[in-house]
Amino acid sequence: MFRSNNSPSARSIRPWPVAANAALLLVVSTLALAMLTLAPPPAAPGSAPPGVGSTSTVRAAVFPPWWNATRSFLAASAAGVTIIRTGAIPAILIVRLEHADSRARLRQAGAWLFLDPQALGGCTGKISS
Repeated sequence: MFRSNNSPSARSIRPWPVAANAALLLVVSTLALAMLTLAPPPAAPGSAPPGVGSTSTVRAAVFPPWWNATRSFLAASAAGVTIIRTGAIPAILIVRLEHADSRARLRQAGAWLFLDPQALGGCTGKISS
């Protein structure tokens, strides 16, 4: 006879809500803006990379937010970087990258992001040696 549109298979497929498109766009654009704003500044042309000469870079290493301070400290020390201090939460450490492969070693240890600590308001510009 006639096929009903109220069959269980027709009701189980729900369209993507229109409001979800706007919410997704808001989240993605906010994350993109935060990444561009908080990203470390590019190195000046002709400057030596960390570990070459006497230049070293200070960065905020962001570890997974569910890590406690002990786990973040152990990961950073295993990567062989100098820990300056903690950030606003225990998963953020202000570190000095002294070697060319410090960033790669921190990533292997679990770091997600590297941000400019001055953009975060985490450093005053006077960093003790």
